[in-house]
Amino acid sequence: MSGMVFCRGCGSEIHSTAPMCPKCGAPRQFVQTERINYSFGGSIALCFNRFVQFSGRAPRAEYWYFALFTVLIGLGASVVEAVLLNGTPVLSTIANLAFFLPGISVGVRRMHDGDRSGWWLWLFLLPLVGWVILLVWLVTKGNHGPNRFGPDPLAV
Repeated sequence: MSGMVFCRGCGSEIHSTAPMCPKCGAPRQFVQTERINYSFGGSIALCFNRFVQFSGRAPRAEYWYFALFTVLIGLGASVVEAVLLNGTPVLSTIANLAFFLPGISVGVRRMHDGDRSGWWLWLFLLPLVGWVILLVWLVTKGNHGPNRFGPDPLAV
């Protein structure tokens, strides 16, 4: 249908001239007042600030910088455990618990950037084939412009 867009609140289809969604009341237009910093530190801070926000979109930089951060912290925790704690996995367990919800939420938002449901993350349970599919989706650039999950996070 021409002139139809997706609501950023509930994902239902609404006419492009409607000022708000009749189903959930979300405004049609999204106004971003400041540009988000997707540097290494900015992405990590953003992931922890949005640690239970499963709506919206996350660009590749946000997801992959957070993934790199979790790997680096995990390696550091493993080295400290091996040297100082005789292999007792105390620090890595704490790190895994701290990164669990932020990791899932940024993964869901990364799926949303490609106009896919966050439920697709369950493909990680399918060895090899699911991992390859997820890896391809996670490294692929997101949709330009708004989609049913919200506005383009890289739009100015």
